Amino acid sequence: MLQTANLSFSYLNSASFHFPNIELQNNEHLLILGESGIGKTTLLHLLAGILTPQKGEIVINDKTITNLNSKKLDIYRGKNIGLVFQNTTVISSLSVYENLEARLYFSKVSSQKKVIDDILQQLDLTEVKNQKPNTLSTGQLQRLGIALGVIHRPKIILADEPTSSLDDKNCDLVIKLLKSQAKKSDANLIIITHDQRIKNSFDNTLVL
Repeated sequence: MLQTANLSFSYLNSASFHFPNIELQNNEHLLILGESGIGKTTLLHLLAGILTPQKGEIVINDKTITNLNSKKLDIYRGKNIGLVFQNTTVISSLSVYENLEARLYFSKVSSQKKVIDDILQQLDLTEVKNQKPNTLSTGQLQRLGIALGVIHRPKIILADEPTSSLDDKNCDLVIKLLKSQAKKSDANLIIITHDQRIKNSFDNTLVL
């Protein structure tokens, strides 16, 4: 469950943003559409607790994250929020498998071989689990990014422009994978994008 109320944020000597309220029940998903510069990424960073709003509050799974201090927020984010970016952030010196182990470690989740093996199988990465990220194809790297964002079973999955650089076939595949993993994690999925192709994949759409 996710709720926001009266969120606003201003950059120093720059743009100010005021965002519509959001209310999602368990297992509901949301597509947030908007052109560049409209504040999409700012909103995602607010929802993730990376930025602190000037006004307003954010509630995730009955926890008001805007009331948490930075240390508690870091712990809460690591356990409960999954981030999927267009350009996957990985540790290049580690293998695919070791990157997933590291994600669980930083989320304070004990490494579980079955959990890692299961997600590798679900995302068709088992054959490359011992390879370094720089040897992966674009599609494999994208799926690794999804795995890193969901392996700790977060309460909310936030995806920033996950499809904008993909062709139609891979665009559909990524959306299906994200929704499938959100269902497995019993999580809310929020995608922020300017990609109009995925509108029909969501019942809830917010246009900024």
